[in-house]
Amino acid sequence: MGRPKKIRNFKVVTYRNKSGSVSYRVTGKNPDGSKVRRNFKDEYEAKQVLADLEAAREGHVEAPRVQRTRLTAQELADAESAILSAGGRSLSQIVSHYVHLEARADGKGISLDGALAFTETHYRAEIKATTVLNAYDEFINGRHTVSDRTRQHYSSSLKLLLKPDPNKPLHSYTVSDIEKLLARFKNVNSTRTYRQAFSVFFNWAVRHHYCPEDPCKRLDRLPKDMTQIAVLSLEEVKRLLYAAVRYEDGVAAAPTALGLFIGLRPSELADLKPEDISGKAVRVTGGKMRRKLKRTVPIPPVLEAWLKIHPFLGLPAGWDYKMKALKKATGATKWIQNIIRHTSISFQSERDKDEARTAFACGTSVQMMDRHYRNTIEDEKTLADFWNLTPERLLASQPDVRLPSQQSTAWPAKPSLETLIWQMPLIHAAADIGVSDVALRKHCVKLGIKLPPPGHWRRHPYLKESRPT
Repeated sequence: MGRPKKIRNFKVVTYRNKSGSVSYRVTGKNPDGSKVRRNFKDEYEAKQVLADLEAAREGHVEAPRVQRTRLTAQELADAESAILSAGGRSLSQIVSHYVHLEARADGKGISLDGALAFTETHYRAEIKATTVLNAYDEFINGRHTVSDRTRQHYSSSLKLLLKPDPNKPLHSYTVSDIEKLLARFKNVNSTRTYRQAFSVFFNWAVRHHYCPEDPCKRLDRLPKDMTQIAVLSLEEVKRLLYAAVRYEDGVAAAPTALGLFIGLRPSELADLKPEDISGKAVRVTGGKMRRKLKRTVPIPPVLEAWLKIHPFLGLPAGWDYKMKALKKATGATKWIQNIIRHTSISFQSERDKDEARTAFACGTSVQMMDRHYRNTIEDEKTLADFWNLTPERLLASQPDVRLPSQQSTAWPAKPSLETLIWQMPLIHAAADIGVSDVALRKHCVKLGIKLPPPGHWRRHPYLKESRPT
């Protein structure tokens, strides 16, 4: 019996190209049905591929074979060692990448090892991921050097960032996100206030590597708002000063004069001490600019005359309430926040004819003056009368002002009052006396009178003969 014929699945076909050269084509089919068609210039290579294809089809393991190479024995050994160390990656790609890195390092005048050593020593992650809620808590709790009022301002303003999503990563905030949050505000000053609070917060976050930049810096520039620039007229200034002199024996005269004639901020007035005022100058160290600017403001002659008659003893108690009474007595056509400071800066700038000098004396800048404070005083006589408005001249004119009347309450004697509050609820007892129930409660606490406990009049409806036990 003869040997069975060996089935050949692949074959080598010799053909001549149009150029006259001879090529060798390997053709056939793989077990999956895919066709093989490969051309070679060298017959040996074609037959080698043919043998590989046949062996792969029959499941034979390819035996090591000798291949042609330009490498020396040492170079082959290095190549085999490198391939084993490459972990399956392409050796040519590794070499190309390494050569490229060396070229970049050479371009900077350093070695690749030196560059890596520097990076290992100085590298810090670009950002630390955190949510806006966590950053908000850390920011608010870290404001130790600001006033309670400033901290409250930051707290309320930045809550706007938390409303859409308190768990949103802080570094993902964009200009569009900030614009959407601010779009609800139609007033320019409201928008500017929130933008400033946001900018302080994001600048803090940049310094702590919580976000790469402050998105507020790329917002559109806000238009200038001129609606808040207003000053008191000379007649309104006279009524304000005259009301301050007459109200409660002149306790508000010195603070009002300081605000009108040297333009102190309300916060600076609140922190001012009597020892800060010398014969010729006022030393300003407090207020909202206490950490940035301390200044000495010369006392003009008109203010010197006021302080001589009404020395400054500190801001009186209940100053905000007193200012409301003075505002009403002034009868100003338009009264805006800080209008006393606006008026002072406007008259000072017209007197000095030097914006930089006025800005320094008032603790501000020329840009802030033009944006918020300064108005023009065109009448020279008005300007002269303002800076000559001494107490003597003011009292000689006696402007017409209406101050709140101080009505005295005829309180019952303590035994009678103690009996009264146990005979009827406080609201009825207060009506009999002619005061509010809050005023009656405060008066009883002041005198040490025991008040009925909460719920007493629900349990004992209007017991006229009740007495404390």
